[in-house]
Amino acid sequence: MTSAQNLPQRLSGNEAHPLRPIYLISKTPHPGVIHIPILTISFLKPVIDFTRYDGIILTSKQAVLALEDYTIDWGRLQCICVSEGTADAAREAGASHVAVGDGYGTSLLALLKSKGRSQRWLYLRPKVIATEWVEAARTEGIWIDEAIVYETTCNKEARGISIASNAILVFTSPSSIACFCASYSILPTHSIVAIGKTTRDAFSNAKEVLVSPKTSVASAVELAQNIAQK
Repeated sequence: MTSAQNLPQRLSGNEAHPLRPIYLISKTPHPGVIHIPILTISFLKPVIDFTRYDGIILTSKQAVLALEDYTIDWGRLQCICVSEGTADAAREAGASHVAVGDGYGTSLLALLKSKGRSQRWLYLRPKVIATEWVEAARTEGIWIDEAIVYETTCNKEARGISIASNAILVFTSPSSIACFCASYSILPTHSIVAIGKTTRDAFSNAKEVLVSPKTSVASAVELAQNIAQK
């Protein structure tokens, strides 16, 4: 079995809490914790005519990255983002008209309604989505088209990492849970942190799942570090 210490390019150390290691189960790493890159992203390139839309909807940083292969008039398009992290990525890409939700897809409905029902929106989405907020918006008379711009799959190279029995496990999405549980077991001695309620609800059999105060990796890691200090 491969140990975390033998994967320096994929894992960053948990120097602050060596007796209670924190593992981040996610697409991308975060300072100060051990990263298990359980997911891999494949970017798709559907043909999109952005001139047909008044705005775009983004629910992840990966969706922003997928736009690098397109020419976009950021000065014209409105941009609705699910969280501040996604919004920051959109602004770095060039977005100037940005509205931000609270980290959950359900918060996007109010933002869309505030823009009026005459707008035409494009939701740039992953192949699999965790919520049904799109249909809820459509029932409210909001016009939304969808384009699948990336796909998340399990990363086979992330298997076989030795995980301490007293570890704190931080999960960032329902897909990260599914891929982790396909290769690892969650022990009764593990502590579990979820980035949000949607991720927490994806657990089928866990003794206790703590939810970070904010739907961000930084907030989830901070909660895990507080647990480690106890």
